[in-house]
Amino acid sequence: MRITPLDVRQQQFTVRMFRGFDVQEVDAFLQDVAEDYETILKENALLKEQLAVLEERARGFADLERALQDTLVTGQRMSEELKATARREAQLIVDEAQLRSEKVLDAARAEEARIRADMHSLKLLHRQLAESVKVAVERYLRLADADLGEAGTE
Repeated sequence: MRITPLDVRQQQFTVRMFRGFDVQEVDAFLQDVAEDYETILKENALLKEQLAVLEERARGFADLERALQDTLVTGQRMSEELKATARREAQLIVDEAQLRSEKVLDAARAEEARIRADMHSLKLLHRQLAESVKVAVERYLRLADADLGEAGTE
């Protein structure tokens, strides 16, 4: 089950007399967590949209590659039927098609590498955010423990 920013905002905690959490602190913390989580969800949705666009472009490149390969086969058939000069022209067309397909493949590979790098960056960002949340929670726990220790000595 996924937790939404609304779930975080609406989370209620039981408060025990003389030993509970500071309600305003908890509410403020939950608000901060919900806002950060909402931002990450929006960024994730945007990246998914970008990935879908790039995947569509990659499919287009594959279609283009198939079309270029079909053109190559057609060029080879025609070269068998033509005279020597026609064969040379067909070979030039084939070479040009191969160069174009290599450029298209190189561009697709570069785009894939960029997407992978972006995904890696997002994973790092996610890890950093998780660490930040963990540190904040631990800090609040220490503060709460300190408050409990002070309350116990009174």
